[in-house]
This record gives sequence, structure tokens and C-alpha cells, in this order.
Amino acid sequence: MEDFSWVLENIPAKYSDVRILRHRFVHFALRTDSSDFFQEEWSRVICRVISNGYGVASTDKLDRSSVERVALLALRNARLCRQSIELVDVNSEKGFVEHPVIEEFEAEKVLGLLKFLDGEIRAKTSFPIRTELIASHCQIDSTLITSEGSEIREKTPLTDLTIYIFSRGLAQGFSSKIIGGMGGLEALRNQQWEEIVEDLVRRASDSTRAKPSISLHFTYPYLTGRFKVILDPEAAGGFAHEIAHFLEADVYQERFFKGLNYGIKLIDNPLLEGAYGSFYWDDEGVRSKEKILLGKNGITLLHTRLTAKKGSDAGNARGILHKPRPMASNVYIGPSDWSKEEIFADTQNGIYAEGLVRAECKIDEGRIEIEPEIAYVLKSKELTTPIRNLKIICSIKDISRIDAVGTSIQLRPSYEKGFAMSEGAPYLRINGAICR
Repeated sequence: MEDFSWVLENIPAKYSDVRILRHRFVHFALRTDSSDFFQEEWSRVICRVISNGYGVASTDKLDRSSVERVALLALRNARLCRQSIELVDVNSEKGFVEHPVIEEFEAEKVLGLLKFLDGEIRAKTSFPIRTELIASHCQIDSTLITSEGSEIREKTPLTDLTIYIFSRGLAQGFSSKIIGGMGGLEALRNQQWEEIVEDLVRRASDSTRAKPSISLHFTYPYLTGRFKVILDPEAAGGFAHEIAHFLEADVYQERFFKGLNYGIKLIDNPLLEGAYGSFYWDDEGVRSKEKILLGKNGITLLHTRLTAKKGSDAGNARGILHKPRPMASNVYIGPSDWSKEEIFADTQNGIYAEGLVRAECKIDEGRIEIEPEIAYVLKSKELTTPIRNLKIICSIKDISRIDAVGTSIQLRPSYEKGFAMSEGAPYLRINGAICR
């Protein structure tokens, strides 16, 4: 472990730390009409100081004089702040964790996989398409030394693949999928590719004949007000992600959750093996652990050392180049005992939402909006008309309307403000959501 402890010896502050961050990124893209490769590597030293407020400064120069200058700049920045802050006490940590890579992310292997998948997609389509497959691998090597005695290092490999299919029929269609996890190329090898490709091709085909959501209420007059909505694991995972935002301690508002009946279990677990958002220590050097954010025992918030009070758990700090804030890692809705088939068989009329284009929350309004990639009208228990541009609008109160949760979870890689995370859920049904 690199010894930069000398940086902290002459900083007169309540707290200080120094981080050495090394980053290597590799990207391959195979498109219908082009292919490209990109690689970058960089190193950075970041100093963080708490004197009055929180001061941060960084440099990409690792020589002694540059690092000393950055430490003094962080101290000056901390003294500029008008509001004094304190950190909750935590145990000091020492150690080195290297998450394994089983199969290296090598150019020929990666390109071979991309060409194989592109061929499988084209073999299953009977309509004009354009494809785009983007594979990325990132190696993050982070060392943190603090004035409280922590000395930790974590090496994290992340691999992901994004697939896009652009189709043309009666109208232009679209489908996509993001896959990945922690590790090397094995994060992409261990997938049900035949099923994934079939679903993507079907979705791309259906989207070419999908009707705009605005026409729904004229065609299906019973789809007014609130009605039953089934979310697939991708759309439900986006829903889980947005609920977690409301449970970040720096924005949490009790009024939205008061008196709620929690029919689901919402979990944040940074220790999930192989998951895209996993870490052993958070960005404040606090050892991570699983948290049940929503469940029969009530609410647990996501905390940093700045937001946690005595008796609260820090451990969800994300932020290196700025003051850390509480964020989720691998957040998901826990499984229950409904099979996918039982959920659909039990739903007479409503909407089935598949895939995810966008999920957003309005913190001050207690509202979540989900835009699936495609949706289908459920009529007499059968999937009928495909729909595009549908928006599903829920409030936090609608958590209590979830009345069916599936048996198995699927996790999807994601990013939040530049930080890797994953989101997931089983199939679930909301018994009363607004769709537009």
C-alpha cells in the first residue's frame, strides 16, 4: 500500500484524508456501419479536510510538492465554509481487498463476443435493423489513508455490455438491454443469451407497430384513473432505485412514509458478490453492510458520517471529488411467492410494462415517474396492443398498493451521478397506478 500518510502530518484540522485513485477504462463498440476502440488511464490524488466545513482539492500530479500544495488548498477551502460540521464516530479500518477477474477483458475475446451476438440478433430478425453493441471494462484502484488511522485499498473491476436494436416497420422501433457486473469478461459470459436475444428482437418488432399512449383511453375506455400495472424486473428495478432516493438521509421527508403499510422489502446490499455496485468500504472508508431500507420493522435511511447520528449507521457515502452524500449501492426489492405466470393469470385488465427508458423522482412531491421501453394492454388476461411513450406515475404512498411480488430478482447495472450501482426486482404488480 502506498504511504502518503506524511501528507496528513501537518494539517491542523478536525479530520483529514488523502486518496490515491487510479482508473483504467477500455471500450469496444460494434455498430452496423462502424466500429471503434477507446482506452484511457489516469491517476489522481485527492485531499479532504474538515476544519470548519468540508474542503476538497485534487491533482493529477503525484510528486511531493504538488500533493502538499493540494493538502493546503483543501485546508483553505474547509476554512472558507460558514457552517461547522462534525463526523459521527466509526471504527478505523485497515486492509486490502481485490475483487477477482476470472477472464481478462481481452480485445479478441471481446470482439468475438460482440460479433457472435450481432450474428444471433440478425439471424432472428426478418425486418430491417441497425445494431449497436458497446462493451466496457473499468479497473478502479483506490487507496485511502485518514487522520483517524484508517489505511485501506480496494481494487474493483467492472464490466458491462449495452445492446441497442433500431428497427423499421410501420414506424421506427427500438429495444435495448444493459448487462454486466463486477469482474472481467465472465460477467458477460454467464448469461442466457438465447432468451435475451429473443426478447430484444420481439421488443424491437413490437415497437414498430406500437400505438402512442395518448390514444389508449379512446381505444380502451376502461383504462382511466388508476388500474393494475405489472412491471417487469427492469422497470421494477427502476422503481426500486427511485424509492431509495427518498431514503437518502439528506433529503428524507417523513411525511411521505408516515402510516404506510410496507408490502415490500427494499434492500441495499453493497456486499452482493459479483454485483455492479458492490464495495467493501464506502467513500469515507466505512465498512459496508446490508441494510433493509423498507420492511416490516420500518425504515432505515442511507447515511454518510455527515448525516448519521449516534445510533445510526453510516456506510453509504459516495463522493470523492466533493463532499460525499448518501446513495444506494445494489438496491432491490426482495422476492416473494408469486410466480410470473400467477401474476399475469391473476390480472384481468391493465398494463404490462417492459424494459426501462427513464425513471425519475420528484423529491418534494413524493412522486415517481417510470417510462418503460414498451408496454402492452392486458385485456381478459391476454397481452394485446403494444404501447410506446407510456408514463407510469406513482406516489410514495402507492408502495402500499403493491399486491403481488415475484419469486426471482434480476439486477441491472446502472450509474447514479457517476457512481456504479445496480438496481433490481422481481416481477411486481401495483394495484392502482396512473398511466399517461
